[in-house]
Amino acid sequence: MINNNSQINLLAINNLYSKIFGYIRLIGLEGFIWIVALFYFAFFVNPFETHFTICPLANAGFQHCPGCGLGNSITLFFHGYFIESFNTHILGIPALLIIIHRIYSIIKFNLTKEKITI
Repeated sequence: MINNNSQINLLAINNLYSKIFGYIRLIGLEGFIWIVALFYFAFFVNPFETHFTICPLANAGFQHCPGCGLGNSITLFFHGYFIESFNTHILGIPALLIIIHRIYSIIKFNLTKEKITI
């Protein structure tokens, strides 16, 4: 038989899970992927290390790929190297602003679509 304390604990856990899943539904898969990518750039990437790239243009020997350096530019921006970020890729900071706006618009759309209460 379940006593009152364990019933209260189960209700609290159930309430916590419903809030977590409400946030996940609010963010959506695309928003979750963007947020994880930004956290990865901000906290787990050293912008001064070289790394392997899957860019076909860079691997073919071209030095000026339009997309190469965007991630490094965003990482430099998160670490406070604003001038280096701009010099690495001129569109890094605008790309970051576009990604943040995209996350905001996904959340706003999901709020109006489903009327999620959190």
